[in-house]
Amino acid sequence: MYIAQVTPRYHPYIGGVETVVKQISEEMIKQGHQVDVLTVDPLNNSPVIEDVNGVTVKRFSQNGVFYFSRSLVNYLKNNFHRYDIVHAHNLHTFVPHMALSSAKQIKGCKLVMTGHYHGRGKTRLSSLLLRLYRPFIKNFLAKAHAVTSVSHFEADLINKHFGVPAQKITVIPNGVSYDDLINAEPYDKTGICLLIVSRQEKYKNIHLVIQAMPYLPADFRLLIIGEGPYRHQLEKIAAKLNLGNRVNFLGRLKNEEVYRWYKTCDLVLNFSRLESFGLTVIEGLVAGKPVLINSSTALSELAELLKNVKAVEADRISPKEIANYIAQSVKMPCAKQNLSEYQWNNISLQYCNFYQWMVVNS
Repeated sequence: MYIAQVTPRYHPYIGGVETVVKQISEEMIKQGHQVDVLTVDPLNNSPVIEDVNGVTVKRFSQNGVFYFSRSLVNYLKNNFHRYDIVHAHNLHTFVPHMALSSAKQIKGCKLVMTGHYHGRGKTRLSSLLLRLYRPFIKNFLAKAHAVTSVSHFEADLINKHFGVPAQKITVIPNGVSYDDLINAEPYDKTGICLLIVSRQEKYKNIHLVIQAMPYLPADFRLLIIGEGPYRHQLEKIAAKLNLGNRVNFLGRLKNEEVYRWYKTCDLVLNFSRLESFGLTVIEGLVAGKPVLINSSTALSELAELLKNVKAVEADRISPKEIANYIAQSVKMPCAKQNLSEYQWNNISLQYCNFYQWMVVNS
């Protein structure tokens, strides 16, 4: 098959959607398919066309908010017919609109949409804009040939907010670099190591963990991997609490280093209030670590499905209570469980089988 993955951003930008598209695209290449990634480059600082691990990446300049790109629309209108499948990602952007507007007169090609949908925006303003945008999203999803979701939580939201029939939504979870995590060598450490791997945005609730640190013993240390616009504020919170080297911002690391920290830590935390899946939860579990999460959005679904995951109402409890849950969770025994279904090659194979089913039944 010849597949186009249409995404707001792509590596070297880092994020959940970027990782999902990169991993499934590269796995599809290994399975013998041809894949183009069509993406927007907001800063125009990457090659326009580039081969990345066998995937042809075509980048287009941004002309407006929410990753709108006039040149991407024109490309799709002229080339939509070349693809067996066009798969558009992220309902929080104009990407689905661009894909659908380009596909109106195309026969044969099948349009798939994956929402990565949280139900809310990152801020009050973005939540308001998303609410105003919902009628348009409803139109996109009604006209798409198929809709996929990364969790049952997300599928339920799409059904509730946009009236998409449950039988039109296929749930395919996200995956992890399974073997790399299992085989990673831990670093030497002293004391108790808490780990957060996350883009640093306010809605990720990293500040809640930092505020809990004074209530934990002195040998508890928090490591935060990732970058983002809220990092400076997080550093100010840590400094105000006189946490010194008990909170360490490691910035953006290579995947191999991230995997080593997963194997080193004693507890993985994810208190985000907006998640359609929760990759770091699976990564922590594959590394053999207990995970403490916020009992909101799709994270709660993982707590119900999997062992070694504890959910708390992080937004509604005090820093001292969070600290108590952290201290308890560090001691949580890790029961063995089979997580092989979350390997990227298995996830990619699910997508390929789904695509082939669509092509055969068109």
